[in-house]
Amino acid sequence: MANRDDDFASCLRAYRAKADLSQAELAKLAGVTEYSIQNWENGDYMPSLRTTIRLADALGVTIEQLAGRA
Repeated sequence: MANRDDDFASCLRAYRAKADLSQAELAKLAGVTEYSIQNWENGDYMPSLRTTIRLADALGVTIEQLAGRA
């Protein structure tokens, strides 16, 4: 069974690339640091639900898509 942390990391990286945003640009849109984006894309940490909502909004996707469940 796939690790959900890995799913999130992969989806975050893929949707950011699809939106043609750098990590710094996404960080600014979501109100977080670039270092946080790096950690989430590497699968080192997971954002809070509130932050996940901001990331999804910034990327124009649903939370389910960002979590790899849609």
